[in-house]
Amino acid sequence: LRRNVAPFTQNSSRFASSLSTANATASTKSQKITSEQENGHINRSTAAAFAAASLALGYAIGSNQLNSPNIDDGQKRVLPSGLPRSCCSCDDDHHAKAESSLKSLTEAQRALPAKLGKIAGPSNVIDGTSESSSNAPFLRGMRLGHGSALAIVTPTTLREAVNCLQAIVDADCVVVPQGANTGLTGGSVPRDNDRPSVVLSTRHLNTMFPIDDGKRAVCLAGAGIATLSNNLSMWGFPDRESHSVLGSIFLDPTTSAGVAFGSGGTQLRKGPAYTDRALYCRVLTNKWGENVVEIVNTLGIKGLEDEDYPMNKGNALDSLDAYASDIKQGFRRAMASSSDSEHGKSKASDAEDYKKNVCKCDDHISRFNADTKGRDCNRSEGKVLILATVHDTFPKPAQSKSFMVSFSSLELALRFRRNVCLNNSIDLPISAEYMDRDSFDVIDQAGRLMANVIKITGMTGGLLGAMWTAKTKVESLPIDGADLWVDKLMHFFNFIAPAILPSRFQKAGLEMDHHLIVTVGEYDDGTMDRFLKRMERFVEEENKKSNEEGKISVLVNECKQKSDETSLSAFRFVAAPAFRTWCVGEGVQGVSVDYALPNNGGEIPELTPSYSDKAVIPLKRMRYSHFGCNVVHEDLAYDLGVDVHEAKMSLKKSVEKLSKGRLPAEHGHGTEYSAPVDTKERWMKMDPSNVMNPGIGGLSSKKFYKD
Repeated sequence: LRRNVAPFTQNSSRFASSLSTANATASTKSQKITSEQENGHINRSTAAAFAAASLALGYAIGSNQLNSPNIDDGQKRVLPSGLPRSCCSCDDDHHAKAESSLKSLTEAQRALPAKLGKIAGPSNVIDGTSESSSNAPFLRGMRLGHGSALAIVTPTTLREAVNCLQAIVDADCVVVPQGANTGLTGGSVPRDNDRPSVVLSTRHLNTMFPIDDGKRAVCLAGAGIATLSNNLSMWGFPDRESHSVLGSIFLDPTTSAGVAFGSGGTQLRKGPAYTDRALYCRVLTNKWGENVVEIVNTLGIKGLEDEDYPMNKGNALDSLDAYASDIKQGFRRAMASSSDSEHGKSKASDAEDYKKNVCKCDDHISRFNADTKGRDCNRSEGKVLILATVHDTFPKPAQSKSFMVSFSSLELALRFRRNVCLNNSIDLPISAEYMDRDSFDVIDQAGRLMANVIKITGMTGGLLGAMWTAKTKVESLPIDGADLWVDKLMHFFNFIAPAILPSRFQKAGLEMDHHLIVTVGEYDDGTMDRFLKRMERFVEEENKKSNEEGKISVLVNECKQKSDETSLSAFRFVAAPAFRTWCVGEGVQGVSVDYALPNNGGEIPELTPSYSDKAVIPLKRMRYSHFGCNVVHEDLAYDLGVDVHEAKMSLKKSVEKLSKGRLPAEHGHGTEYSAPVDTKERWMKMDPSNVMNPGIGGLSSKKFYKD
């Protein structure tokens, strides 16, 4: 994409007037832009990653350090995925079930792969009935989920995607929409149901372009969040930034998936991924019982409104396809602008309302996956097929400062959250990320290697992504214990890597048990100055109280240079991968859960017994959170032999019943969580015949949701 993105002219009227004839004349009226080739850099990064993996393998095969711990027969070990940001496994005989289902295919279903090949091209249709190296990335979930599919189709245009969708439902098959397949709860891969599955991957629909002088961006369904973040500067808008800048950004998950899950992240001033401006498909049933694909257009772009095509002369879908094709090929096109219609004035983010709501000290929850507000595309989890979305971009701060604020107690940290961070919706910090003592210790003991790579290469560099891909390939080798090799190596060699944090931050981490990484920005309105004064006053008052007892309650360490900020970001970023490495290296098991607590909450949920008389006490209980919105990630480590499912149910019960929280918060329901009744009803209304991603959120996987 970076090679193909072309400059945009600032004339929206030219955009609107040219769209009606775009299909016939786009190529002849466009001016080709020469682009820089970057293949060499990508290849070198990939080669370096695989070379490192090869060295790791050589050591692994010959080293006794990598022998798996002895596990008694019948004892099952559960491990977390280690994905940067929750404990199931999917052991099933899906291969046998796939063979059985193939024997009962109808004639239309047997003919479907060839029909999809005629629509999208034979090279864009992959057989998914038995796993192979070419289809495994589409059939295996990032953390859980592993199924088979009649076919995997990767359309290259929006029109192809719509036609493929219609062909799939006409053949009485179900559709599993899929972006980059980075989901954690199993909802983006095929699973067993009463009809054959087809994975509809949007990976090739990865074009994006700015509108409204860079204040917004249009992203086709396969466009990645990391690519969007990089492209804003390339488009000539260095003073703007996209919604997502951290999290699992190095995997380049898609913007449409963010909308479909309501994903959040670290950016307190922006809220979760959200837009009411989209182009998406619903599958409805007509009076003859036939499945009909309906295209819903709420993009709100001049020249792409449905009203811009009277008498069925053209349509927004094909015009957007033509425009996107020109951009991808490097042709110059006029920049588009939002229309004056209802859709053009609709929200392309939830930032303004979210900032006000998160500052309310009440029992409401700021964000969670089961929220039912907004257009159908929001938190749809695959019940509609998202084709394109419009997203706000945000002004970059003129300057920023980052701090590590350490507290003697969680109660004190929560007071800081209320009185300093969430004092008002104008002065919100850019981010406020919390870590407890177990998090600090585990990251230091198992996360140094990855964190130091991030400090050198950055989070969006190709090398980090290539190294992660190499790690997952090693873990999927058909060799006993291969899934543990890399983590065992990282744990064993952790001590040779330098500490992630500068010495003064490291010292604070060892002296205090609760830490907050806070970044505050200046937006030419005095935001930073007001925040810093509140923080200074809070620290002075609290330390004055504790000094009477000869103690310090709050310790503030400011990042004096860019490398300090990079170190803190890398330290927080590797929390989840470090936990998996720690569990593997220590020979224990672990589970990961995310949940949201009320605005006025934040206390640690008690681990209550679920099925037994006594709650199981974890070896480690890492709690790290997006502190402002009270979205918490917990990683819990247990001895071998502990029923981690019971342990997880204990935490779930405590979060929902005692803390009045919600699960999940930002990773989606998938096949792991059952959604509330109102959320299920919303999904069923979107997809009445249950052909889109059946079986998510505790819904039936059968046609028309039959039991």
